[in-house]
Amino acid sequence: MIDQLQQAATNDDELEIPFRPWKDHTAAGVDFPDISITTSEAALTRPIIDALASRIPADIEVLAGIDIGGLGLAGALAYRNGLGFIDVRKVDSLRNGVMRSIMANYELGEGVVISKGSRLAERKVAIVDDCLISGGTALAAARLIRRLGGYCRFALFVFDIEGMGGRERLAQAGITAEVLRTVPRIASENAEGV
Repeated sequence: MIDQLQQAATNDDELEIPFRPWKDHTAAGVDFPDISITTSEAALTRPIIDALASRIPADIEVLAGIDIGGLGLAGALAYRNGLGFIDVRKVDSLRNGVMRSIMANYELGEGVVISKGSRLAERKVAIVDDCLISGGTALAAARLIRRLGGYCRFALFVFDIEGMGGRERLAQAGITAEVLRTVPRIASENAEGV
C-alpha cells in the first residue's frame, strides 16, 4: 500500500489520503476518517502537508491546531511555512483535576481553551484540523481567537464529511474553509487505502 501511495501524483487533485473509518463516530450514521494510518508514515504525510501549505493565505501569521488531529498538522505546517503555532484544546479532553489546576492559564471558549500566553492580538490566525464535521469546534476556536484579539477568517482541513454542514456554518461566521477531500458520511467497506 505504501509503495503505491508514494507513487501518487503530486497534484493535490490526485492526492490519495488513506484513512481508517471509526464507525458511528461522532454520531450514529457518521464514520469519522481517522488519518493516523497516513500520518504515521513520513512519505505519506509530506504530500498532505505540502497540499495544505499551498492553500495558506500569504497574510497568515499563526496556525491554530485543534486537538487532537489538527495539532500535528498545524505544527508541521507552521515549521514548513515559518509561521507561529498555538494549540487549541477541547475542554473535554483535559481531565477535570488537571483543568482545575491550570484554569487560570487558559481562556475558555465554547468547549475549547487557549493558553493566555498566546499572543494573538492583531494577528491573522488560521485554524487547522484533520476533519470538518459540523464546524462547531472550529467555530468555537475562531470565536475564542477573536475574543483574544486575533483575526480568524480561514480554516484548513484534510477531510470534510459530506452533508454535515460544516463549511456552510463556518461561511456564515465569515470563515473560508479549505478542504483536501470530501468523504461520504458512511465510509465504503474498503476505505482504508482509498
